[in-house]
Amino acid sequence: MSWEEFFREWDVTGDEGFIRCHTSGSTGKPKEILLPKREMVRSARRTIDFFGLGPGATFYSCISPDTIGGKMMAVRAILSGYDFRSPHAESATQFLWEHPVNRALEGCRAERIDLLAAVPSQMDWLTAHAGSLPPIGAILVGGSAIHPILRKRIADSGLNAWESYGMTETSSHIALRRIEAEETPFHPLPGIRVSPDEDCLAIEIEGWQRITTNDMARLNPDGSFQILGRKDNVIVSGGKKIHPEEAERILGQEFDFPFIICGEPDEKWGECVVMTAECSGIDPEEIRKMCRMLLPGWMCPKKVRVGKISRTPGGKYKR
Repeated sequence: MSWEEFFREWDVTGDEGFIRCHTSGSTGKPKEILLPKREMVRSARRTIDFFGLGPGATFYSCISPDTIGGKMMAVRAILSGYDFRSPHAESATQFLWEHPVNRALEGCRAERIDLLAAVPSQMDWLTAHAGSLPPIGAILVGGSAIHPILRKRIADSGLNAWESYGMTETSSHIALRRIEAEETPFHPLPGIRVSPDEDCLAIEIEGWQRITTNDMARLNPDGSFQILGRKDNVIVSGGKKIHPEEAERILGQEFDFPFIICGEPDEKWGECVVMTAECSGIDPEEIRKMCRMLLPGWMCPKKVRVGKISRTPGGKYKR
C-alpha cells in the first residue's frame, strides 16, 4: 500500500467506517482485520495528548503504511490539521515520510520533527548519527523487541525515545515507556485498563472492547505492567517453565549478534532449549559456554545452531 492509497481509503470511508489492516504474522499467518475509524481516531488522540502535540506539529514516519504503526502516524497528523487532500499546499501541520530503510532520516531536510515513528532496526543508525539529526521532540519505537545493547545505546544517545506496547487489534499501542538503559514498566494510556486473565494480560479499551492477549505479565500496584513473555512461547523442560524472552534479555547484555531462543521436542526433557544465532566465525560451543556463565543451568540452551533467523516482512522474529 502507498500513502496515497491509505489517504484515499481514509477519505472514502465515513466516520463510522472501517479500515483494512493486517496483523504482523509473528505468531502465525497474517490475517486481515477491520478496525473502526472512530477507534483509530480515539487511539490517535491518546498519543497526541500524551506527547502534547497539535496544530503546527510535524509528524514523520520511517515505517510503511502497510503496518498499523504507519497508518496511525498518518491519522495523528490528520487530526492535528494535516490536509492530505492538498498535500503540497502550505500548512502549519506537516506529515512527512520516507521509504522504510535502516538508514532512517539520511538526507532528511526537515527543520524539526515533533514525533518520529521508527522500528528498532532503524534506531541503530539514528543513535549513531544523533548529533546530525534535526531537532526531534519524541521518537515512537515499536514493531519488535529492542535488544538490550541497543536499549542502552538509545538511552545514552540523549534522544527522547519511547517504546510502545500494543498490537494491530488494539489500533496501535495502548501503553508506553521511556527507553532507559534498564527496562522499566509500561504505563497504560488514559482510557486503557489492564488486568490479569488467568496467566495472561487482558486489555480493556474504554467504550470499545476487552482483549485477552497471549502475553504473560507482572502487574504493579500503580497500574503499570512488565511483559514476561508470550504464553505460547513457554518452554517446559524437565518440569521447569522457561520464558525464552527472559533468557534473551539476559544474554542480550553480552551478545551483540541477532539470536533467538526456542524449544523443540526432546525424548528425555520433554522439550529442550535451543538457540539459533546469526553470527559467523564463532564456534557454537563457545556460545554455549558463555550461556552457561550467564544463565541458570536449567535455562541454558542444550543446542546452539548458527544460521539465518526467519523474520516477518516487518522484521519480527518468527519463533
